[in-house]
Amino acid sequence: MDIKNLLDNLHDQVSCSACLSTLTDPRQLPCLHSFCLHCLNELASISDFNGPFLTCPECRKRFRIPGSGNPSEFPSNFRINSLLDVLAIKEYSTARVKCGNCDKLSAQTSYCFQCGSFWCDECISAHNIIRANKEHRTLAINDFQDQDIEDLLRRPAFCQKRHHEKELLRFYCKDCKVAVCNTCVVTLHDGHNKMLLQEATDARRSQINSTIASLKQKVLEERKEVEKYNQKIIEIQMQVADVESQVEKNVDQIIGIVNAKKQKILDAVDSQARKSLEFLTLKKEKVQNKVTLVELATDQTESLMKRGSSAEILGFNETFDTILQRQSTEGSVDSECISRFKFTESKKLISLLNSEGIGSVKTVLFEVYKDQQLETNCNESSKASGGMERANVRGSPFEPVQKRTRRFKSVLSFGQPSVEILDRPWGVAVNSRDEIAVSEYGNCRISLFSSDGTYLRSFGKPGQNNGEFSFPCGIIFDKNHNILVADCHNPRVQVFDRNGNFLRKFGEQGCLDHQLNKPVGLSIDDNDDIIVTDQGYLKSAIKIFSSNGKYLRKFGEAGSLTQPYHCIQNGQYFIVSDTCSIKMFNLDGKFIYTFGKKGVNDGELNKPRYLSVSKDGLLMVCDSYNHRVQVFELPSGKFVTKFGCKGSERGEFRNPNATANLSDGRIVLCDQLNDRIQIFDQM
Repeated sequence: MDIKNLLDNLHDQVSCSACLSTLTDPRQLPCLHSFCLHCLNELASISDFNGPFLTCPECRKRFRIPGSGNPSEFPSNFRINSLLDVLAIKEYSTARVKCGNCDKLSAQTSYCFQCGSFWCDECISAHNIIRANKEHRTLAINDFQDQDIEDLLRRPAFCQKRHHEKELLRFYCKDCKVAVCNTCVVTLHDGHNKMLLQEATDARRSQINSTIASLKQKVLEERKEVEKYNQKIIEIQMQVADVESQVEKNVDQIIGIVNAKKQKILDAVDSQARKSLEFLTLKKEKVQNKVTLVELATDQTESLMKRGSSAEILGFNETFDTILQRQSTEGSVDSECISRFKFTESKKLISLLNSEGIGSVKTVLFEVYKDQQLETNCNESSKASGGMERANVRGSPFEPVQKRTRRFKSVLSFGQPSVEILDRPWGVAVNSRDEIAVSEYGNCRISLFSSDGTYLRSFGKPGQNNGEFSFPCGIIFDKNHNILVADCHNPRVQVFDRNGNFLRKFGEQGCLDHQLNKPVGLSIDDNDDIIVTDQGYLKSAIKIFSSNGKYLRKFGEAGSLTQPYHCIQNGQYFIVSDTCSIKMFNLDGKFIYTFGKKGVNDGELNKPRYLSVSKDGLLMVCDSYNHRVQVFELPSGKFVTKFGCKGSERGEFRNPNATANLSDGRIVLCDQLNDRIQIFDQM
């Protein structure tokens, strides 16, 4: 038992989630949640159900109130009663303790481990005089050590029946299936089949241990089944990658053939056109020469007619007649000799492409393991791959938008698994100076790099103190270049300056609004408030804190979130990555619609992690278990493109976890299981 951790989190463990105060007379419901008796009385009085029923404020399960229908019939939580005593011992110097005998409040108090109660100085003297109490162990509360607290937590349980409160539970009634005291044995359970409580406990413990061993064995077998399915998944992913490569190769081959045919037709047209143009050019030059001669002759004749004598004019008759005769014998251009150009398409080829496509993909149902009771409607099918269908967004209020072709190329990679560089990088953030901060799960620290991959500095180590981490995950820069880290398993958010000096923290373990259970995601909204994605054990929520760590509000509890991982604000929307989808909320936290579903096709997701919005307004989603990044339009959620696949080469990923943007628009990506950071340029 970790007493230090117990004492540090004691208030959380003894707080009533209904009234948010320290539990008084704690009663345990069948769901194992405990509340103050007076809170249960109030809940029972306002129950909407007919009859003696009560709804748990934590898990919302409904239970019948035992016995006469009074919540006091619910059993006391002995462990919480012990913790309340521990709390009283811990705070005795600032709060007086109530004597279990005279109800007097006093700071000078002792505790009896056999009686399980506190005694003031006056009453403890009387307690010790009684012969029956001579073997009782008593200790002043200011003398308590860690071992004494452990002994207190192991104190025996007392009967809860009225007037039996001082009786230890010593027997187990098999007929009633309840622990009973000596008085209960001879009164309420006379004639019943009974056995010693310790014997019943040992038998039950043996049974439970046997069941646990069986369950562990079953889990091992199930894990083997999971691994088999993982192998099948990997096989399918590899087959898909191979088919995609074959399709690309086939299409490139078809395009190459079509382009060659196209060029051959164009070359033939050019050749024929060149011959026709040469012929027409020669014809044009002949006509042009004739026109020039005629114009010259007519000019000379007109001049002679004006100034020549009668003899000269009559003497020119023969020459002029010759010119006219030559003009009449020249032929005109025959339009029938001019080439005509017309393209006749191959309707047969177009019809063949439309009907047959460029090929097909056949999906054959693989063998399902015989031990698994699975059903599927998958049949052998064939689907043409000649085009791309528009992805649908279920529930989206926006009109479809046309996809744009985009390509992403890995231009830089740095980091490797070692203590000096990176070990299981989880989150990534970029500040205005293009410094890259990386949270490392393996090293429990934060490392910073320049945009060219040069190592700058690191800070943090494993632990629970300020500046120490237990699973650092989400990471962001604020407007002052401070670094905020979601310290998931501690659980809290720590704030550091850009050099790694601890500044402050907020959040602590608990189910109250200002407390955290499992903070995994961080972002900053337009008001410089801090958005924390908190994965609760019973319920998850998006919690918003001010820049100084003051709780402001939360949303996403009313069944709209399952296991959220990251939330960012973009314009008038909060965008949340959930188990296998992306969910949109308005700025009031009201759920609007969702897009994406579990799968491996375009627009389908498997464990989406951190989100970012690129410089050109596109949503980048780390589709972790599909080993890729998918890109969507905002706010419509229309699939645009994707990049990456499973592998360790440049441009390939193994569980991509987070992205961030450099000032020049390049994308920084956390390639988690490859222990590296990759930087992509958009082509």
